[in-house]
Amino acid sequence: MSTRDAGTALSVVNVRDVAPAAGVAEILSLADELSRIGDAGTQLARAIESTTGLRAGEVQVLAAIAAGAEHPRAIADSTGQVPDAAEATVDSLADRGLVGRHAHESDPRGDLGLVHVSASGHAVLEQVEAVRIRLADALFGALGLEKAQELRRTLSAVAELVEAPALR
Repeated sequence: MSTRDAGTALSVVNVRDVAPAAGVAEILSLADELSRIGDAGTQLARAIESTTGLRAGEVQVLAAIAAGAEHPRAIADSTGQVPDAAEATVDSLADRGLVGRHAHESDPRGDLGLVHVSASGHAVLEQVEAVRIRLADALFGALGLEKAQELRRTLSAVAELVEAPALR
């Protein structure tokens, strides 16, 4: 059950101004475990990069385009990049044939200012998804049903708390 479901209101707190509620050793241990989870995410990104040849930021841009972002500003907004970085990434993806360019239907000049995912780009996105599924399956198999379900609940709770305004 999430804190939102329970009706618990979290007040906005500047976490730098709050004394630890738990023991410092326990807090540091939790911080270490969170770092390990971050490291696992980095390993996942490396596995995807070795399979697809794309860095994580390139995969994010490709996924944003597949989700409907056609203009570099929209891609930048979707991925959290600055527009110049998004444009450079789009150019790189276009050079590799993973995205194509097209004009907006209402543009009388026909400027190719919008982008779409090419067939090759869709194939790469399918590879990325396959890598994620294989890794999740391996994790599930190693943990077993009960521990995997417990992990999912815990990660969901952590994600909800981190996304909540109370921890910003």
